[in-house]
Amino acid sequence: MNFNQFVVRNTMRNKHLYLAYFLSTMFSVMVFFAFTTFTYHPALSTGMAAKAQMGMIAAAIIIYGFSFLFVLYSMDVFIQSRKKEFGLLMIQGMSPKQLKKMIFIENLVIGFFATVIGSIIGIGFSQLIIWFSNLVMHLNLAFYLPLMPFIITILAFAVLFLVISFFIQFRLPKATLQELLKAGEMGKGVIRGSKIRGILAILLLAAGYTIALNVREKAVLAAVLPVMFLVIVGTKYLFDQLSISIIEAIKKKPAIFWKKTNMVVFSDLAFRMKDNARSFFLVSIISTVAFAAIGTLYGFSNIIFRTTDSMPFEYTLSASDQPENAAVKAKLTAELKAKNIQFDEVNYVLYTNEEGISLIKESAYNQLANAADKPTLQVGNNGVLVKSTSLVSDEASSSQPMKTVKLSGNQELSVTKTEETKFLLFYGPLVVVPDKVNLTGLSTDAVAIWQPKNASRAQLLAIGKDLSEKYPTLQAKTYTSQSTTDMYSPILFVGIFIGIVFFVSAGSFLYFRLYSDMETDVEKFRMIHKLGLTKKELKKMIYQQVGILFFSPIIVSLIHGAVALTAMYAALGTKMQLAGWQVLGVFALIQIVYYLIARTFYFRKVYHLVTQ
Repeated sequence: MNFNQFVVRNTMRNKHLYLAYFLSTMFSVMVFFAFTTFTYHPALSTGMAAKAQMGMIAAAIIIYGFSFLFVLYSMDVFIQSRKKEFGLLMIQGMSPKQLKKMIFIENLVIGFFATVIGSIIGIGFSQLIIWFSNLVMHLNLAFYLPLMPFIITILAFAVLFLVISFFIQFRLPKATLQELLKAGEMGKGVIRGSKIRGILAILLLAAGYTIALNVREKAVLAAVLPVMFLVIVGTKYLFDQLSISIIEAIKKKPAIFWKKTNMVVFSDLAFRMKDNARSFFLVSIISTVAFAAIGTLYGFSNIIFRTTDSMPFEYTLSASDQPENAAVKAKLTAELKAKNIQFDEVNYVLYTNEEGISLIKESAYNQLANAADKPTLQVGNNGVLVKSTSLVSDEASSSQPMKTVKLSGNQELSVTKTEETKFLLFYGPLVVVPDKVNLTGLSTDAVAIWQPKNASRAQLLAIGKDLSEKYPTLQAKTYTSQSTTDMYSPILFVGIFIGIVFFVSAGSFLYFRLYSDMETDVEKFRMIHKLGLTKKELKKMIYQQVGILFFSPIIVSLIHGAVALTAMYAALGTKMQLAGWQVLGVFALIQIVYYLIARTFYFRKVYHLVTQ
């Protein structure tokens, strides 16, 4: 058996040792392949979506660059965790040159299988995302079996693994044979906590948050880079300085440190804090980018889509009394009748006084209410101020209370109460007045609406497409909504996809961090188990250890994300939207599920090895 055969067979026979690194690299390949599939998807490379294709190509490059850094980091952690193995091989006579050659061949073998298997899984993953996109965002993406993305992925990651295999040789631990053999006993390196830098972490984060939450309008763009600098540096000091000070303070409190298994948990945390601090920092920043990107895109798209969905009636025709619009009214009515669609048709006049306040007569308002299946309104002898639900939130528009409203000439009408409506869409105050009130002299806008009762979405789309393209004064709700979806969904899809890649990659960092230390954990728990550690206590310790690893960076990134989204919405002139909280809540829920799954599998694996 020659040297190359030894390395390949050693790699294949020790699959458990290489599994975490293999899964991490395979995940990178799968994600890149899936995104490249969308970049070359025929439905996203023609028509309106072609404008987003350059952005998708740029995004694919970003994902590839991130994959390079992720694989390099994973390989570096993998190498550093194998110091003891390298020491044993050198005792057996392996030279440093042969050790570098072994790492080079190993990485090529793992890279080859990760690329092939990741591409195959990526085919199924991409089809799953296509199905989900069609279901959720009403896209019309056909299932696509790609050839070009497969070729690009194979070539791109062949180059990636060749480059990493070359440069990773220079990351081999530079230590004596004795240090390599005792690597597991020497720890990951100790960080000395600095109280000054710990306080500085709090001050930097507080300054970044304060600036982000108080800047408005044009100042937002100017504040982005300073805030990013403050938060990034503050986060770094938070984990590698302030966290150390907190751990040391806990160790000095016997009531906490000496309670049951806390001593082992906190001592172990301090023992490996050098590597953990770096992992926590990377995961926090990556997750924050994911939260901010997805929250911003989802919130912005939510505002756009809700604007179109808030159109009160299916078809609305402005200036309906103009001669040129008579043909539109006749054509639309004929189309609805020809398709046996039942509908309500209402023609009304919207008046505007010299103060810019809109007025509508009681009978017209109630006709519209009946068409929308909403409660009617009885105004009596006075006017009623109506507030419309906002386009971008569930709160009613903040029209100022009024006691009177001006009519034509010097006449005024008392306004006695305020109501809220969700079926009329307008800007500014609207007053419903009795039919007997004379509104002659005010500016007018004649409007006609049609509200189908039994039409399918396909019928509404067909009629809307046919008429709204010919007659710009006609607004078709379903067609406008679908057109907006076709325009913005590809961009939204790309942004959310990248955000998900970053978040899942952050989870993979944590997963790899956990399993790279498993051998050390097994040795530690095996010794404690001999002293009488019960299964229940072992489970508690592992759950605490995994919980700290998973939730420490995510909690920080959720706070960062909440501040970033609040600042973003403030720049748009609105409060923090429900969409933003939904994004943060979904990611928090995913992390909890991820933690529950990871801790269960990790405990089973460790307990099996400890007790065998």
